[in-house]
Amino acid sequence: MRTIHNKIKLAAGVLAVAALMVSCLPKTQTMGDAGQTLIKLYPEGFTLVALDAVATPQQAVLFEVRRDVHSEAALNSATTVVLKYDESIIDAYNEENETEFIPLPTSLGTTEPAPSADGTITLVFGNGEFAKGPIIKIPDATQFDFAQPYALAYKIVSVSGTGKLSEAVGTEVMVQVLVKNKYDGVYQVTEVTPMLDVVNASLTGYYPFTYKLETSGAHSCLCFDSEIWGDYMHPIMSGTNISGYDSFGIEVFFDPSGDGTIIDLKNPWGNPPANTRMPVLDPSGVNKWDPATHNIQIKYWMIQPSVVTTPPHIRTYFDELWIYKGPR
Repeated sequence: MRTIHNKIKLAAGVLAVAALMVSCLPKTQTMGDAGQTLIKLYPEGFTLVALDAVATPQQAVLFEVRRDVHSEAALNSATTVVLKYDESIIDAYNEENETEFIPLPTSLGTTEPAPSADGTITLVFGNGEFAKGPIIKIPDATQFDFAQPYALAYKIVSVSGTGKLSEAVGTEVMVQVLVKNKYDGVYQVTEVTPMLDVVNASLTGYYPFTYKLETSGAHSCLCFDSEIWGDYMHPIMSGTNISGYDSFGIEVFFDPSGDGTIIDLKNPWGNPPANTRMPVLDPSGVNKWDPATHNIQIKYWMIQPSVVTTPPHIRTYFDELWIYKGPR
């Protein structure tokens, strides 16, 4: 269990970079690093971009190359970073994670700058620019096949001018490119009946809080707590302190028929994680997304067989109404 004393922890979630707009310029993270201007991918490793399911053209930044400068002179100097599109990164990710990502076809989306014949993209930083990144342009997102996990992958191959590659982060990134499903959005989570932890009565509900439901598939969403933990967690109270169950979060799966019925829950931290905490639907609940209001009624349990050894291993009872507040 995690507990916050006197302040709220805000951490950046890796999947929260979806749909960044081209005009956004982040603040520099450091102004030192032994007097070096450092070039970094943000994020590195894996991220995603989610677009609206509309037929009108859209665009978003796939990821950023950031330069952390040590002086104003460095900020006003020239830096050139060369990226290369590399499908072998997708292959390696699939092999390591037992996934089946495929390269995004150019018929569905193109990048700006466009890759040269050898697959490279050149980013030139001008005076005062902290960050740049390739843009994905989608002419018609309704043409996406929800059953296909599309991705693009890049690596930094060279840096010239002011700056050097940071040794603290990697030089490769894979970006899942997907279209938001109809459940995606911002929800205020409220309780219908009080949360109950049968193992520790001092653990009680923390309500209301905000979930951002992030599309993870055609009929599924990850629940991101954007206010308290900045992570895929469910905030609770431990006495008078804000707290949360470690390695416990929710991924919601809706009926593929599209009627809004919730058919399954999974844990983004593992199924099961090492501590055996898993979300399980309570069949006595409505467990459905309302197409008129977009609200979600849901009852579920947190089971923990390692602690509650008697089947069905229910440790915590949740009964909630998620009120739709708008798109994220």
